[in-house]
Amino acid sequence: MNNVRLAIPLALAVRQYPNSERLIEEASFSGVILPSPEWKTLDHIGRNARITYRVRVQCAATYYNTTCTTFCRPRNDQFGHYTCGPQGEKICLNGWTGDNCEKAICKPGCDPVHGTCQQPGECE
Repeated sequence: MNNVRLAIPLALAVRQYPNSERLIEEASFSGVILPSPEWKTLDHIGRNARITYRVRVQCAATYYNTTCTTFCRPRNDQFGHYTCGPQGEKICLNGWTGDNCEKAICKPGCDPVHGTCQQPGECE
């Protein structure tokens, strides 16, 4: 498993409105925030203000796990017949099996030696 962790630098500045030149407070954060659907609440207590903010890191679409390194794109073609689970695991569509869900499950009773099928439920 890849244990890469990325530090997230974040800087906030609170300025007086409408005079954006006047700085009221600054806050910074540098740490690890793992991808998650949950928001993380961070607090900064400064001399002039308290800043509470929420951050969240999400993987790009089709990437999963805490390092966004598991790739899964649902497909239903000659390369596989599956959807993707919450951790990026391949979930075979009904009637398909194999690592990439590329093998059709033949009709019950189909001879395992001489019978084959290209589509689920068939027997040739």
